Amino acid sequence: MSLGKNIHDAFEIVEETYENVYKLMNYCQEASEEGGFVLSSPKILRWKSDVEIDGWLMKSFILLFQHSKDRRLKNKWRKGPIFVIQIDLNPYREEHDGPMVNLAKFEYNDISTWNEGISLTGHKFFYEPLYNNDIVKFEGDVFSYCGSIVNEEYSNRYWGLRRIVGIGMPLTDITRENAFEKIFGEFQSLIDK
Repeated sequence: MSLGKNIHDAFEIVEETYENVYKLMNYCQEASEEGGFVLSSPKILRWKSDVEIDGWLMKSFILLFQHSKDRRLKNKWRKGPIFVIQIDLNPYREEHDGPMVNLAKFEYNDISTWNEGISLTGHKFFYEPLYNNDIVKFEGDVFSYCGSIVNEEYSNRYWGLRRIVGIGMPLTDITRENAFEKIFGEFQSLIDK
């Protein structure tokens, strides 16, 4: 097989993977209300860069939700934590041997001071705390974790973040048949943690 054919085949697999990620994210957006959550931003947050080769190929996708029972604020956010679904196609952690899904609850000091909406560049404010132990000191493992912000400087930099509680699972564990329970069932379990 030629190098050109290998590159072509690899990109076909990437495109198919992106299509499946898109379907899962769309499903989460559509099923959120039934699951007891509201979409906090209609945008799928992602990081890309023109100057860093690592940012040419998108590997992480984030959607934000809040619990539908939390009171709506003037800035259109809700008074309560943010529930994050993050799909990571190429995790950096050694414990992962394939694409992962992080389902996490992000707790903040005061969401009422935030601006309305979020831009695509907001991806880093949810991605970096999940993966940088210098920002949030985690206990547990990648499949069940809890962590508090390391210091006030980081809390201020990450919009008043205080704490993250979450679970990770292989992306391949989520199927059409179990997606609702795997995602919104886990979000429900995180409410009281």
